Amino acid sequence: VKAINLPAAFWDFAHKLGSDYEVVKLLKLLSRYSIPALLESIQEASSYGSYCYESVRTKLEEKQYKDTPVNPVTNPVEIKQVDLSAYDVMVTGGESA
Repeated sequence: VKAINLPAAFWDFAHKLGSDYEVVKLLKLLSRYSIPALLESIQEASSYGSYCYESVRTKLEEKQYKDTPVNPVTNPVEIKQVDLSAYDVMVTGGESA
């Protein structure tokens, strides 16, 4: 970890986390995101006073999926009425209601 020379801002944030486990999870984010992206999300989380791994991860994911879909789904889902008469017969012991 020392070999990658993470900036002081990373370590300042890491020292405020609740556990070493959260620091490890924060370090694992580097396998998916760049150091600048991680530092930007750390800064945003810090500005809200939120010192936890989940805040940083959420900020990173928000940026990743910020764009709206090219073809958003606009047609409503149609649900057809279900015929429950067979169930009603079963519940009443075989007699039709």
